[in-house]
Amino acid sequence: MIECPWRLQASNEVLIGYSDCIQKPDGYSHKNVEKILLGRRIINIIHFEGISDLVVEFEGSIYLELFHDSNYFEGWQLRGDNGFYLFTLPGGTYSD
Repeated sequence: MIECPWRLQASNEVLIGYSDCIQKPDGYSHKNVEKILLGRRIINIIHFEGISDLVVEFEGSIYLELFHDSNYFEGWQLRGDNGFYLFTLPGGTYSD
């Protein structure tokens, strides 16, 4: 589940984004994202520490970009094995 602004990009095109799912939920949903990403391996994960944007690169040069867009609210959270927990703080910094 993604609860922050995001976009799924291939080449120079946005395939689907957060605004699509919010503004036109009858045409865009997580099912569109699932259809594109299902079965693709993660190639790389890039965390831009200065502003805490996160980019997940998948096979086929497809990128899932999560970005922080608030000075007041937390941006995104990432949880993993062994108690790993990373989240962005208001303004774009992060805590682990």
